Amino acid sequence: MLRVLPLFCAVLLLSGCSAISPPSNQPPRAYIDSVSPEVIAEGETIGFTGQGTDEDGDVVGYQWRSDLDGLLSNSASFQTSSLSEGEHVISFMVQDNNDEWSSKAQVSVTVLPATGTSSMPLIAFDASPSTIDAGTAATLTWNVSGSTSVTIEPGVGTVPASGFAEVTPTATTTYTLTASAGGSTVTATTTVTLHEAENSLILTPDDELSGYVRSSGVERTIGLYVGDDDANRGIQGFLSYRITKIPDDATITRVILDLSGYDLPYDAPFPEMGCLRAFYQEYSAIRDQYFWGEVGDPIAEWCELDSLDNPTGIDGLREALQQQVGENKFQFRLQFSDGQSDFDDVRDMLHWDRGAMPTLTVEFSTPD
Repeated sequence: MLRVLPLFCAVLLLSGCSAISPPSNQPPRAYIDSVSPEVIAEGETIGFTGQGTDEDGDVVGYQWRSDLDGLLSNSASFQTSSLSEGEHVISFMVQDNNDEWSSKAQVSVTVLPATGTSSMPLIAFDASPSTIDAGTAATLTWNVSGSTSVTIEPGVGTVPASGFAEVTPTATTTYTLTASAGGSTVTATTTVTLHEAENSLILTPDDELSGYVRSSGVERTIGLYVGDDDANRGIQGFLSYRITKIPDDATITRVILDLSGYDLPYDAPFPEMGCLRAFYQEYSAIRDQYFWGEVGDPIAEWCELDSLDNPTGIDGLREALQQQVGENKFQFRLQFSDGQSDFDDVRDMLHWDRGAMPTLTVEFSTPD
């Protein structure tokens, strides 16, 4: 048996069955650790630091290149003051002990004209929305090219060359962006206007004419509920407002429904029951007014619980109320119209107590 085994191995060797390929070399990886600063004037010093890793060997070589100036250095870290004016793409590569180079790691560097020559940053600066209600926010957005420093005042301070910031001014405010580069300074402004109404009324619901109706037909005027109960019966709310204080010749410019006084005595109806919607309702008593099936187009909609906490102007309400100017009352109903219930045998309800019922802020103009 000892004589047969060597012969068997020899046959395998001759047939090539035992040939084992050497493991292939894994290329190294290059990383740029820092470039400081990323924006300079021509002739100023900039520093570069990088490193490399190799899973199956050692890093033995480095290479930094500019797409404008060519080879910059063969060291892991270096400084230079000789970059030419322009937008550079800087590439960094490392080499392993098998002479294989890594893929490129890249970073952008801006070299502005030397101090004393033309170097005017380009600025895009805007606010959205440009007109806000008291207590709400606007977003400032900006993009500055060719700058060494950027500030926004009042109240924002030093910022990166591009970005955004939320602001909540308490009065109409003009924001000024200042960008500096190479001894030159450029400014841009944008204004956030705080909305001010010509005429305004805050209307509270009539407690005796507002409340809720269950799909079973039971109605109450002891507060407002919307959702479903543990018997999977739908609950719709009704809100009625006396509007005789609105002049007959008024043009309604904005209507704000404040739903923020709600509480959650049981489970939240969002998102299982869909969106909460408001529907115009020709004024009537709420008895026997539970609506089934097709309900028409909503005049307002809220699809997340958080949206109830931020009262804003609602065009659908404004248009519906405008049609009722000159009448005594304005009524609408609230319901989850995606379905009567989510059928989970659990109470899913929004509730407003009598002392925290939703208010309507009505803004309007009248002829001179």
